[in-house]
Amino acid sequence: MDSFQISNRLRETRVRAGFTLVEILVVMVVMLVILTVSFTGLGGAMRGLALTDAGNKFTQLCDAARQRAMSANVLTAVVAVTALGVPEDGRAFCILECPPGGPWKQTREWEFIPDGMTLDLSTTTENLQTFAELSPAVFPFNGGTTGAPVGFRNHNKLAEGTYAARIFLPGGSLKNASEPARFQIVEGVSSGGETTYSQVGDGQTPVNYYRITLIGATGGTKVERP
Repeated sequence: MDSFQISNRLRETRVRAGFTLVEILVVMVVMLVILTVSFTGLGGAMRGLALTDAGNKFTQLCDAARQRAMSANVLTAVVAVTALGVPEDGRAFCILECPPGGPWKQTREWEFIPDGMTLDLSTTTENLQTFAELSPAVFPFNGGTTGAPVGFRNHNKLAEGTYAARIFLPGGSLKNASEPARFQIVEGVSSGGETTYSQVGDGQTPVNYYRITLIGATGGTKVERP
C-alpha cells in the first residue's frame, strides 16, 4: 500500500469517527427538551411540597388549639386574616384563648404560610363550606361586640368580615359542631375575600389542594389530597 492510499484511509477514519454539525445540533436540541421537561417537573414538585408544608402548618395549628382547649379547660380559636386588604390575606393565622368568663387573649404569634399559597376564600364548590363562611360574628365572652378580639399589624381588632375563625370547646369539640367545617389550602393569592388560583382545571377549580375537615364532635382533623 503506497503513501497516498494510507493518507486516504486515515482521512476516512477521521471523518467516520467525528460528528457532523447537524448531528451536534440535534443532540443539543434533545438535551434542551429534556432539561426543560425536568425543570418543569421539578417546579411542579416544589410547588407540591410548598402546598403540603402550608397545609401541614395549618393542620398543626388546629390540632394545637384543640389540645390546648382540652388540657387547660378553656375556649380556643384559630383565626385567619381573610379580607383585611393586606398581602397576608389568606396567609396569616393565630390562636386565641379564653378562660371561663373571658377575656380572650392571643397566645401565639401570627404564623404565615408561604407566598403563593393561601386559604381558599372563593365561592363554595363541591359542597365545600369554607372556613370563612362559618366564622362567628360574635365571640363568646367578647363583651357582645362583633369582630375578633385580636389585632393584626396596625389594626387593633379584626372587624367582622375581615377574618375567619372556628372555636374549640374545653372538651375538644367544635362550637356549633353540627356546622360543616371543611376548607382547603391552594396555590394562589387572596384579595378582597376571593381567591385567584395559580393552577386551574375543568370548571375553574384548583388542580391541587390540601383539604382539611374539622370533625365537629371531636375537633379532630382529616386531610384530603387529590
